[in-house]
Amino acid sequence: MPDIDWQEPFCGGGGNACLQLGQAPDGTLILRETVRPDELITTTPESLRNLVEAAKRGELDHLL
Repeated sequence: MPDIDWQEPFCGGGGNACLQLGQAPDGTLILRETVRPDELITTTPESLRNLVEAAKRGELDHLL
């Protein structure tokens, strides 16, 4: 996907555990790990918002 506007990576507690979020010109959101930059997950703003809100409510805590 060309012309992706990538945000600075979000890295926790040091190391290489970093995620990066980008946006394509058509509004598609793209998520990738910085250690695997060619493996992309695409989503919509609404789907990402739903995921973030679920995480804020603690619904994903069992995965961590």
